[in-house]
Amino acid sequence: MDHQHVVGTLPAFVALDSSPVLAGQRRGTSIQLDDTYFTGQLRAFEAFDADSEERSTPGFAERPQDLRESLQRYRQIEIDIDSLTEADLWTASTRFRRELRRIPEIDFLKRQFPGRCFVVPEWLQSGDRLHYGARVYFFGSEESTTPEDVIRENIDGILHDSSQQFERYQGRLHGYPDCCIEFYHERSATAPSPEWRSIEPFADRIADESLGDGIAVSLDEVLPRFSDWEGRYAFFAREFFPEPGCDTARTHGQAIYDELSSAEPVQLIEDHFGLTFGYNYLVARAVHTGGSYRPTPGDLGQEHLMFYLPLRELVTMPRYS
Repeated sequence: MDHQHVVGTLPAFVALDSSPVLAGQRRGTSIQLDDTYFTGQLRAFEAFDADSEERSTPGFAERPQDLRESLQRYRQIEIDIDSLTEADLWTASTRFRRELRRIPEIDFLKRQFPGRCFVVPEWLQSGDRLHYGARVYFFGSEESTTPEDVIRENIDGILHDSSQQFERYQGRLHGYPDCCIEFYHERSATAPSPEWRSIEPFADRIADESLGDGIAVSLDEVLPRFSDWEGRYAFFAREFFPEPGCDTARTHGQAIYDELSSAEPVQLIEDHFGLTFGYNYLVARAVHTGGSYRPTPGDLGQEHLMFYLPLRELVTMPRYS
């Protein structure tokens, strides 16, 4: 697949994560739509593309303004729910989705992705508090899942106080192995979280002292000799935590790596897998230490921020050209 032609205008991390969906290697994938998504791209444009008028991607020069407008509209959305009833949750979901679809970035993603792309509200209950966010899903053209299906499963999970029910559903939507979906829900008060158990075998190989230094460091410094790590292919998606030693996840990831690297620079795909692993490490470490930290673009080095550029522009960088 010619990824640069098919999804080259998408942010690189989105393009490379969604390409296996178009190739039939994964059922679907998704991204969280939040401040980080917008500000990461704006920071990448500012840091790496001062000469944007010379870039070849159609509409490239207009992207920062579109992103700023989208971020402003996203921040203006406010949702109130009177009570945790099915009727009120559906009313709020419908209103929220209507507001999300007015964001210019949603129209951009739908136009640039050749499969099915839609945005839905995402509800999460923590104790007696209900939190909300937004998620954009990407599927192949034959996928039968609808936005209403996803919202219904989410609401059912909230009403029945079962986050695991919805998480399992999401795992299947994302094409994760069944064994890893079950592993992720093996939680107890006395054992480390499954996120940490998944990552822990690799934890001593990560240069923690280089994390958070932004574009002053490279991913090579954060994950020394990552291309030699046995088992790295198992981490083929953000926020996917495979069961340690899972051959199914490793084989699946290897197939995705082979397909991507057959059409793109090998270094680009090595970095894609390295950034995916590094992102998962930061999430797992936060869960393990009781935090709620989400990685900021650049925490894993300059390549982390670069991957917020459109794929078609990223491949022109000296590291990949």
